[in-house]
Amino acid sequence: MTRVTFTNNFKTTVLDNVQKLIKQTIPGIPLFYDKHKGQESFLLRPVSDDFIEYGSNAHVRLYTIELSFEIESGTDFTRDKDILRLTDVAELVKRIFFDNRNLIDAWYNASVTNVVYQRDEEDAEKERFILTLECNVNEVIS
Repeated sequence: MTRVTFTNNFKTTVLDNVQKLIKQTIPGIPLFYDKHKGQESFLLRPVSDDFIEYGSNAHVRLYTIELSFEIESGTDFTRDKDILRLTDVAELVKRIFFDNRNLIDAWYNASVTNVVYQRDEEDAEKERFILTLECNVNEVIS
């Protein structure tokens, strides 16, 4: 049986670098992979892995992830500070990825394709945004 070796680029090249950028820039907000926890948190979720182009010993892959931020408040979200906090964090995250759209030894052409704001249907005291990030990775096949 032939042994197949590979690198999990989705985890090591994309998700780990997203986590690193968020933790370096916004260290006070925890980031999870399973569910939101506490007053406010990030949730990182892989969405898709698409093959874009093949070469003789490499291919280009387009990775898509969702990064959500959830904030919980004891009162209505109509207050300026709650909406301001939610939108400030969204703008900061968009800027992090704009400034790192070509991350050396990781990805290139990274872009935030959309940001959706929503209130939790079961708990009106929770508000979130879901940000979609896409990035290209050249994967060399040896």
